[in-house]
Amino acid sequence: MQTLLYNSTGTQTIAVWPDVTSSLASNPSASFDMVLSNDYSKAQTTVELDLLNTPTSVLPRLVFSLNRSQLPSYTGNYTITIREREGIPAIWGQINAAWTDYDALWSSPTLAGAATELDIDRAWVSGSDVPTFTQYSSPDETGAYYIYNG
Repeated sequence: MQTLLYNSTGTQTIAVWPDVTSSLASNPSASFDMVLSNDYSKAQTTVELDLLNTPTSVLPRLVFSLNRSQLPSYTGNYTITIREREGIPAIWGQINAAWTDYDALWSSPTLAGAATELDIDRAWVSGSDVPTFTQYSSPDETGAYYIYNG
């Protein structure tokens, strides 16, 4: 189980022992992402991952860096899917392909290559909606209040 912390700035490092050996880890045009699916609402978020190591057949562990601001801001349990793709990210205005000739889902983050699921795992995301508890100590303010950020 991964523990992920949402923050508007900064990065976080995670390590994954993949269920499937990464075939593109040494390919410079490969890209990796993590899809987080909320267990309650089924909402999905895709986070880009940067591979920090070169896995081998002896040590297939993958170490990734991710931008914390891309994580969901809602606290909870998530199912995560780590995927690898071969191809360039589909960034509007930075590709030479005609969009009318592109026959794939608009939500697909790459133009070339199918995604390979490397690992499916669980994650606890600590988001910005974690309540803070304030209790006043003066005799005329005995109430307790929950304050939610987000």
